[in-house]
Amino acid sequence: MIEDIIDLDRYPIADLASPAAQALVARGRAQLADDGCFLLESFIRPEAAERMAQDACDLVTDGHPQTRLRDREEGRRSGCFAWHRDTRVSMRCVGGDRMASESPLQQVYQWDPLTRFIGAVLERDPFYRSADPMVGNMLGAHRIGDELDWHYDPNDGVVTLMVQRSVSGGRFAFAPMNRPDDPNEEVQREAIDAVMSGQWTGVREVDQMPGTLTLFNGNRSLHRVTPVEAGPERIMLLLSYDSRPDQIFRDDIRNDFFGRAS
Repeated sequence: MIEDIIDLDRYPIADLASPAAQALVARGRAQLADDGCFLLESFIRPEAAERMAQDACDLVTDGHPQTRLRDREEGRRSGCFAWHRDTRVSMRCVGGDRMASESPLQQVYQWDPLTRFIGAVLERDPFYRSADPMVGNMLGAHRIGDELDWHYDPNDGVVTLMVQRSVSGGRFAFAPMNRPDDPNEEVQREAIDAVMSGQWTGVREVDQMPGTLTLFNGNRSLHRVTPVEAGPERIMLLLSYDSRPDQIFRDDIRNDFFGRAS
């Protein structure tokens, strides 16, 4: 039962019309407007988080590896025309089509009230789970030396769930709302360089514990996952949503993540 997985006592989101749920939605909206990141710690109950980690570890042993550089063209595809630095991506991915339907990895994503809650916080209506069986709900894993270096996302409202954390490294770092509204390329370039050179003093580093749900406006805040320094490997569940009920990802995106299109 979903109440055995999600801590509905702490996060009463089953009934969005309730005052407690409305207060939580308002808090999330305010946090996203303030610094672009809304953390729901211990969203998953400890016993369910352990089951999630076990299921995920079994799956990522043969996840599809990718190690590459994000180049200027990819940076520009994410909507940042001033991007001019190569940054490293190193991880392994597992598609949702490999997750058992009875696993909490899937049960959380498939629970309709969660979709409605996230849509309310992000102020998206209509709001649907992705129809893509592979990319819609996927795992990303980082072993020692792996990382997701600095980047912007193509869109805001990224939703992740921490499944397993590393003892050292593998921390989520971001520069809250650092992306300038000024369309001048030089202004945007200076904002990127200031963060990457360590001169931007507002960078936050977050140690997400297993079971933490995170909503993040990644198109407005430069962010990264720091290199993993000591095991166990860092494992994150990435949940995708859209304003269209039939949204699926392109074959080239599937191939990048999983080495297969179906």
